[in-house]
Amino acid sequence: MTLDDEHAWALLRALDDPDHLTAPADYDPDAARERFDRLVARLDADFDCRCPVEGEAGAASRHGAIVVPAAALSGTGRITLVVSNFGDLAVIGVDAPDDHPVGAAPAYVAPEETERVAAALDDLGYTVVPEDLLRTTYDGASRLADHYTVEDAPTWWIRFFDYP
Repeated sequence: MTLDDEHAWALLRALDDPDHLTAPADYDPDAARERFDRLVARLDADFDCRCPVEGEAGAASRHGAIVVPAAALSGTGRITLVVSNFGDLAVIGVDAPDDHPVGAAPAYVAPEETERVAAALDDLGYTVVPEDLLRTTYDGASRLADHYTVEDAPTWWIRFFDYP
């Protein structure tokens, strides 16, 4: 399910437990890994390719990231989806592959391809949060900001997807 801004903010604030920065108190890493592996298998099948997993699962507040490579898509970009340890949150992003020429037009992926990724996430019970909300300065309940300088203030992205 993809949330609108109002519902996304409500969910982010509800999940913002000041005592648990890398995973919620009831986090089950084995169940999270099993579902994440099913998501990878689903994307491999849906896009008829091998979708690499980036980063170590559970190394931070992020469970893991999966890339649907540009070669499997009709446009010039690739789809990267990132899954959090919190509340089944996920983010879908389109970015340029490493070999995208500098100065070239921005990466593009057909909307139906990102919709296929969203459908896979939805079918497995993940909740898609708009990335632009996560890029705003963190003002939640935890003392997360104490770990950062004023110039390098944390964002909601760091809180739920990239906290060490």
